Amino acid sequence: MSSNYWNEEDDENIICPYCGEEYEPSYEDTYIGDDCADCYTEDTNTYTCDKCGKKFTMYGYQAGWKYHTETIDGEATEEEVEDLRGWERA
Repeated sequence: MSSNYWNEEDDENIICPYCGEEYEPSYEDTYIGDDCADCYTEDTNTYTCDKCGKKFTMYGYQAGWKYHTETIDGEATEEEVEDLRGWERA
């Protein structure tokens, strides 16, 4: 069994693709982990979720500003992958 886990999310809020934690975008007050998220750039950045502690990538795109997040290979253990697959089906 591999610890690779792939998931992506697209929404008006920034959503952790592992646990579903949502972050409301703002110009200066959106913190993901210890980092202030630049919510209004199309650059891809890596953040660490406050809730589950997993790293994910995020970039915004201008369709009314939506946010795309993706998991990072190897970030989840095999046990976590099994738990996460259950969250996807919920």
